[in-house]
Amino acid sequence: MLKHAVNRSLIHELRTVFQPAPITRLPIQRTFRIPRKDPDLLTLNPGKKSFTMHFDGDKLPLHSEALQILNVNSVDEAARYLLLLGESCEIFISPDYRKANPEVYAEAKMLSYPPFRKEPPFDIETAAGLMKKLPFDLKSLMKSPLALMPEDRLPRLIEKKFVHKKNESNVLISEVFASGQLLYFNMFNDTEELTFDHTSDHVQGMLMLEALRQAAVATAHILGLPFKGGLALLNYDTNFFHYLESDTPIILRSYSGFTADETSEDKDASIYIQVMQWGKVCADAILKAYAFMSDKKYDQQKERIEKISSRSKMQFKAKVIKTLAAGAAV
Repeated sequence: MLKHAVNRSLIHELRTVFQPAPITRLPIQRTFRIPRKDPDLLTLNPGKKSFTMHFDGDKLPLHSEALQILNVNSVDEAARYLLLLGESCEIFISPDYRKANPEVYAEAKMLSYPPFRKEPPFDIETAAGLMKKLPFDLKSLMKSPLALMPEDRLPRLIEKKFVHKKNESNVLISEVFASGQLLYFNMFNDTEELTFDHTSDHVQGMLMLEALRQAAVATAHILGLPFKGGLALLNYDTNFFHYLESDTPIILRSYSGFTADETSEDKDASIYIQVMQWGKVCADAILKAYAFMSDKKYDQQKERIEKISSRSKMQFKAKVIKTLAAGAAV
């Protein structure tokens, strides 16, 4: 079970309410309460959607076509994945499991696909916990412009303004593909900004770090950060799991709890990104920043930082002079 706090009202939105349909009553006619339900969410024939969720203890059909299986241990966890993935997922409950767990089936039957919302449903820690269990979305990405295999054609670069570059040759991510609350990019490994003194059959770590930074900045802009605004990086926590092959397409999968519009105030922005190749996670990162909605506020912050830095330099210089003087007197 996930330990992260989740806004219960968000999950409550996915549970449909039983409401009587308006009818004209005739003598001895009964009123039946008919629930609203989405026939695509609960399925006995898994494989139509990108992701198939099923509960601990249940078994998929022997000849199931479902390839991207997501095991969940509660209806609440299934509801969280619905908020994250939207209509790219389905829930499978076998007839035997329904009989043995009628309360689980009753709860799951009341879930529905989430309505469109601009505000992201989770904080970054909750989303990261969900995404670490999430398989590679092969089914959706094969229908996208993104490259997955060495022979695939690479998509276009994202516009340079999304990653704060002056030269297009230094852009390291592609145009975005979105599915549910997740954003996907291809990562490129050619840039004029970084050069290395030896060739390698894998992608250099410094190059990947720059691509992750660009993906984080692009994610913030896609979610509403004005182009006249900026991000001040506060923390960059990265984990490496596998080498990245330089001759195979790389996928970046991104989520952010940040959103903004023209009326937003300056605020925190956190982005979680997974680096994926051959369907597995090779690295991940959480970038935490402070988002400034205008260049004026960003410049004001730079001035404050420069003043603090200047005072620190003066204090250090004074200590050096004092230490030299004390040494000369000995």
